[in-house]
Amino acid sequence: MYAVIDIEATGGKVGEERIIEIAIFLFDGKKIVDQFISLVQVDCEIPKFVQKLTGIKSSDLVNAPKFHEIAKRIIQITEDSIFVAHNSSFDYRILRQEFFNLGYDFNRTVIDTIPLAERFLPDLPAYGLATICKELEITNSKRHRADGDARATVKLLEILLEKDREKYIEGVYLKLPSATGKHAFSKQIENLVKTIGVYYLFNSEGEVIYIGKSDQLRVRIDRHFLSINEKAVALQKEVKNIRVEETGSLLMAEILEHIELISLKPKYNTPKDKFSLRLGLFTIPSDRQPLWDIRKIRHDNPLLLVESLTEGYRWLAEISKALNMRADDIALPSHINGVKKEREKLKKEYQIDLFNQLQKSEKPIQAEAILQKLTYPKSQMILVDTGKKIGTNTLYLIENYQFIGYSSVALVTEQTNWDLLKKKSTRIAKSVYLNSLVIKSLKDHKIKPIEFKIA
Repeated sequence: MYAVIDIEATGGKVGEERIIEIAIFLFDGKKIVDQFISLVQVDCEIPKFVQKLTGIKSSDLVNAPKFHEIAKRIIQITEDSIFVAHNSSFDYRILRQEFFNLGYDFNRTVIDTIPLAERFLPDLPAYGLATICKELEITNSKRHRADGDARATVKLLEILLEKDREKYIEGVYLKLPSATGKHAFSKQIENLVKTIGVYYLFNSEGEVIYIGKSDQLRVRIDRHFLSINEKAVALQKEVKNIRVEETGSLLMAEILEHIELISLKPKYNTPKDKFSLRLGLFTIPSDRQPLWDIRKIRHDNPLLLVESLTEGYRWLAEISKALNMRADDIALPSHINGVKKEREKLKKEYQIDLFNQLQKSEKPIQAEAILQKLTYPKSQMILVDTGKKIGTNTLYLIENYQFIGYSSVALVTEQTNWDLLKKKSTRIAKSVYLNSLVIKSLKDHKIKPIEFKIA
């Protein structure tokens, strides 16, 4: 029996998505024998892009049942059945998360119709559900709604089962880790659902062949072993051991991951794995004030790295305000409009005194000096973050406006002696990228400064 499922969700950060609609059709291989379709009430706003995509608004969910009210029905209709979905990793992961929030471990054997469609329908231009429906003339009058997409998936499954004359699905696919949801390391990582940290995958020679980070370690590691693309399968064959290092904070995980990727150069990581900040702020010499550019990192070194153009515009807006200059005077023409918009927002958020202080120097202020003043309030700082365990904290040390090291402490109030912390800290080489990560976290109020003393 097959439980063909489609879910519409709020989207957002992994582990925080919520189901807003679910449809389940119990299919015996020939006909639908049972079904369950329901909107689901959530305690959060539905993002506008989800509303536009699905047509589901928050007002539509007011009288809908909450997930815990339909959980028993979902368990009953899927019990002793194979969980089927188009891109099952999405639907299965979110459904498992909802049950995890209720304290229930939801486990089913899973079929993903995407790789099966690639196998039995090799000549299609693409394998999204919309393309498949168009190519096979499967009617779907409710696209991006759970009911319509699940019904279309039932029809697709029927076609796939008909084409599977060699019984590949029953004989091979359902025995793969991607279908069982279990792999060699499932037991080892089962308690890491909401754990933050870095993980290392080793081969038989003890070499690290992949490094990753996550604030949902179990979910992230599972993906490596439950995927069936070519790279994932190759990795699965080589992995013989896993090590996890809990960090307590995503910033610390990002710092460790970046350092280790550069040091160990694991064969299965790609160059882009090293960077979550992929744009840099650069200066271009000019007859007047240096002009600022925001562009992708290549081989040159930026003064600061940012996540997006908007974030870059914000920094340029702060610089222009600090210099009491127009955006036209500091930014390349392609960036001026973005800087102007952000500059207007700054007028409401900052007191002008902060920026006037930067202009008291009689000497011309250099670009790097401006950024230093805007990134860190003081040249020497201790910043506090969540620690690895309850009752501990991670401290980041800033000296001469640079991130120089980190240390784990039990009680922050008793560990604020600068000289002692500097001796005990794990030092890092000067890095614009790591410094930018810390600056971003400080700017986003994810870490905060604490008072300290110098002996």
